[in-house]
Amino acid sequence: MATRPTNSDRRGTAAEAVDRLVLAIVNAPYKRTIDANTLAARLAKADPGDWSVHVATFFTEVRPDLVFAFADAHGLTKSKLAQAYFITKNKTREQNPDLEAELAPLAAAAP
Repeated sequence: MATRPTNSDRRGTAAEAVDRLVLAIVNAPYKRTIDANTLAARLAKADPGDWSVHVATFFTEVRPDLVFAFADAHGLTKSKLAQAYFITKNKTREQNPDLEAELAPLAAAAP
């Protein structure tokens, strides 16, 4: 007898699908590939480290809804995401006006 997927199973599947899509976009232009946990850790630390091009690509090439879905799936708040975005923008000079419009109010409110 087959069992129905639970909400947590569906959540895991949705999060995995977001990870796969985000990583396909972020890794496409580069020989070196970043994994979801490393990307999430770099965002959480608000420091792209040795992954500047990948983090910048995340913020500039990934649709804002996927950026937020990835962050949510990895337990990152929008405030932390805003902090990581603006640090990455200052470091790389890469920007995403659509994403920035949603993140700017959060960065201004952050302590």
